[in-house]
Amino acid sequence: MMKFFPHLLLILMSLFLFGCSVTSPELNKPIRHAPIVASQQSANRSDELTLILTFSGGGTRAAALSYGVLQELRDTPVRIRGGNRRMLDEVDLISSVSGGSFTSAYYGLFGDQIFQDFERKFLKKRVQTELLRLSLFSPKAWIRLAPALFERSDLAAEYYNRTIFRKKRFKDMRKDAPRIVINATDLSLGRGFAFTDYHFSWICSDLGSFPVGRAVAASSAVPVVFSPIALRNYSGKQGCRFAPRVAPQPQNSSNITRAGEDRLKQSLSITNYLDGDQYRYLHLVDGGVSDNLGIRSLLDMVAFNQNDMWTLLKKYHMEKTRKMAFIVVNASSFFDPVIPKRQVAPSTVKVIDATTTIQSNEYNVETLELLRSQFPGWVRQVKKGRCREKPAPGCSDIQFSLIEVDLRDLQNQERQRLLYVPTSLELPGPTVDLLKQAGRNLLRRSKGFQRLLKSVN
Repeated sequence: MMKFFPHLLLILMSLFLFGCSVTSPELNKPIRHAPIVASQQSANRSDELTLILTFSGGGTRAAALSYGVLQELRDTPVRIRGGNRRMLDEVDLISSVSGGSFTSAYYGLFGDQIFQDFERKFLKKRVQTELLRLSLFSPKAWIRLAPALFERSDLAAEYYNRTIFRKKRFKDMRKDAPRIVINATDLSLGRGFAFTDYHFSWICSDLGSFPVGRAVAASSAVPVVFSPIALRNYSGKQGCRFAPRVAPQPQNSSNITRAGEDRLKQSLSITNYLDGDQYRYLHLVDGGVSDNLGIRSLLDMVAFNQNDMWTLLKKYHMEKTRKMAFIVVNASSFFDPVIPKRQVAPSTVKVIDATTTIQSNEYNVETLELLRSQFPGWVRQVKKGRCREKPAPGCSDIQFSLIEVDLRDLQNQERQRLLYVPTSLELPGPTVDLLKQAGRNLLRRSKGFQRLLKSVN
């Protein structure tokens, strides 16, 4: 036995040195050039219709439901510019949270390829089992996790980046893709943080070089189950010249509702990042903690532009917009029917799932009402701004609509099949297929969606 000891010691030392060389996760890089915070609208999309999707959290359940919505949009023809097009090609922006971020990020990177291999790459892959195997049965992972600089979410981020997103970074997003907004929650401010050039400019960091898989890991880092993902704040450091210096303020406070004023105050908390000594690091967890629908970051975009929708439309070269439609895909689960039937306390996993569902359902109602409440003010802002700056027949023509795709709206037979689907990163194949079909059916049967199609056609 003793003769094997030197060899065993050599192996352990090699593993230790390997672990030491890779224990620190890849942090975000400082910005080296002025960020591009506005992009020209793609020539492939209609000038008059602005279509925005939001994908909620909910693990693979949310990813599959939102995937079904993409399938239905792909198969829905619309008559625009005198020719037939796919409704999917009219999507301008996708804002996503947690499980929904897997779908949005993959579509942003690979486009229609999502319909060929996303099920194999993620939806029907045993992701949760693989992550568990990596953390429990890999000696390399043990050593990397030991120093506490490399955490469980860092391991998950590497796995996502390598096996799902092919080591792509934000600069690799398709040039003709919708704008992809991946949302997380910053524990230091207690509010949402979006992976956008604008948010990254406040911490003087470069979004383009950041791994997409790591952003998705932050967006889906359920507290307790996963550790936070850390970002470095470079604001105030030598050479940082691109962080905003003036907080956005409204041009005309008379156009802002009370809810809008409160939302503006919340949005402006981002200015705290300018204090790089106090806020040296951001610790990001699941985006569903602050907003499980991915809507509030969109309201922030308006707030950051003088809380004025017309200013936002001009910034993103969408002055001709006549219809702006929000399709909100909500994969909030039903409550576990087994819990009230047993005296035995539910497991920790079920407790986390149930409490997350309770929080999300309550908060989602407020978020949807907040979005609806903004529509009348946005109509006034666009009418006033466009007719003043670009007077022409129809300058006051503007509509905002909200279309909900919600699991709770399933018909009775469908609802029974999906009565309780846990929030996890691994579901049986037949369940994934049911969720995909549910996304398609719910969108197709939506009266709001049918009205939109009629008005566009």
